[in-house]
Amino acid sequence: MISKKFILKLSAPALVGALALVATSSQAETFPDKPITIVVPFSAGGGADLVARLLGQELSKNLDNASIVVDNKAGASGNIGASYVARAKPDGYTLLLTNSTMTINASVGLTQGLDIKTALVPVANLVSTPIALAVNSKVPANNVAELVAYAKKNQDKLSYSSCGNGTPQHFAGAKFNLLTGLDIVHVPYKGCAPAVNDGVGNQVPILFSTIPNVAPHAKAGTLRMLGVASQKRLSFMPEVPAISETPPFADMDISVWFGLFAPAGIPEAVQKKIEAAVLATMKEAKLQNEFKDRFYEIDVLDSKGLAKLVDNDLVNYKKLAEQSNITLK
Repeated sequence: MISKKFILKLSAPALVGALALVATSSQAETFPDKPITIVVPFSAGGGADLVARLLGQELSKNLDNASIVVDNKAGASGNIGASYVARAKPDGYTLLLTNSTMTINASVGLTQGLDIKTALVPVANLVSTPIALAVNSKVPANNVAELVAYAKKNQDKLSYSSCGNGTPQHFAGAKFNLLTGLDIVHVPYKGCAPAVNDGVGNQVPILFSTIPNVAPHAKAGTLRMLGVASQKRLSFMPEVPAISETPPFADMDISVWFGLFAPAGIPEAVQKKIEAAVLATMKEAKLQNEFKDRFYEIDVLDSKGLAKLVDNDLVNYKKLAEQSNITLK
């Protein structure tokens, strides 16, 4: 509490600052006192939606049992939902759970005027999943090195599928071509499911896709998973090599991360309260196992770590887009 005697001694600017500090502290103490909405900028049933709902089920108890509501605002490659949150009142009651599609969009200028660096504040990263490299079971390659050798002899006959233009899967395929000097034709699909289906049917024999979409077919033997595009193997799938283990892929690291953001201008104390609650929630073994059972690697980062991840993505994806002539405008 600031005494009247102390207030009288303060200059006008200092008084404003002191009162703002008290207001911010008060906001943090009372937060949350109403439901919190986590906006997912993609359709229900997708990866970000699943992550948001799993988090929301457990996060409530670390935020004074506040109700957590997941609201899907899909469209424009995630830009509609992200822009909605950026314009929301920065009080902590409207948050954004998105993935690395947001940094890809920003890297190629496909943000519809949204500046993710100034309009949004990182809260925490939750999980990630690297892109899987798989081939149809008829392709005579049992590992990444064999696929490279086979492709160099047959690249005019080969193509690879992705979940769509400008997706992380597209960038993984572009990086594969860039590092090997190959020119395997990219076949973009409107979604991961049809891309995988045509891989199973051998219409497009090479796939860069999500692990949840590939793993069931690999288990059934219709696809062969050769590696994951990360720096290390997955904790829940250690038998599948990281592509980076095979030359010349040492710096191959393209994963889809899932992080939580708030509108810029959120009081720091409120942001820190949400961040602490998320970090505590993500330590729970039950929740970690639920993510791993669905092929997500626990990849928790605090707000500073997520900010660094965003910065690295913006540099790396922009460079790769330029090197591979990827344009989405």
